[in-house]
Amino acid sequence: MVKPVSTAMVGGSFNPVHLGHLHLVHTVVTSTRYRQFIFVPVAQNNFKRDASLVEAHHRLNMLNLSFAAYGRLYPEDPPITLVSDPCEIERGGVSYTYDTVKDLYLKYSIRGRLGLVMGDDLLSDLPKWHAYEEMKELVSFVVIRRDKEAKPFHDYAVDLEYIDNARVEDSSTAIREACASLGRDEPLPQDIRSLMSEEVADYVQQNRLYRP
Repeated sequence: MVKPVSTAMVGGSFNPVHLGHLHLVHTVVTSTRYRQFIFVPVAQNNFKRDASLVEAHHRLNMLNLSFAAYGRLYPEDPPITLVSDPCEIERGGVSYTYDTVKDLYLKYSIRGRLGLVMGDDLLSDLPKWHAYEEMKELVSFVVIRRDKEAKPFHDYAVDLEYIDNARVEDSSTAIREACASLGRDEPLPQDIRSLMSEEVADYVQQNRLYRP
């Protein structure tokens, strides 16, 4: 029988995954009990329709490549497990986190409540989430700092864990915009490569991702 592990879900488009995503995990690892992180790339976000999403298999491949870099970047961290899960991609259409949470409980051996990593900029809209009342009974919300002006949240029935992290810029947008300005065979400039692990940067270059 697989031993249960304190587990957190990290959702997003990962379009592409960048070093900020890995640093976020590092911050959560060093601040909390979570030792397994399940990255779940969206098929289609209910609140943000992103026309620039590359094919799902590319985003999954880049996630898995980025995991190989984690131990090299943070060798002093305790042992952790990083996995990608395609459940939202396989369901297709709009992704509802409640459905994903239920799916992860069925597929993984999770100790206690599943942690759900989210930005503080999303807190005010949390009650608008699909099946919010049911979901708040199933997860702990691991809240990272993103918004200097984030509003306080007052549902005291929700289990919130606030992380004191350094704010990270949205490198995915910078990567996509830089790639869109390059010719098809033009190499990625070093300042853009440096936003990703070496493995992911090579993948973006080799597959000509985000090019016009």
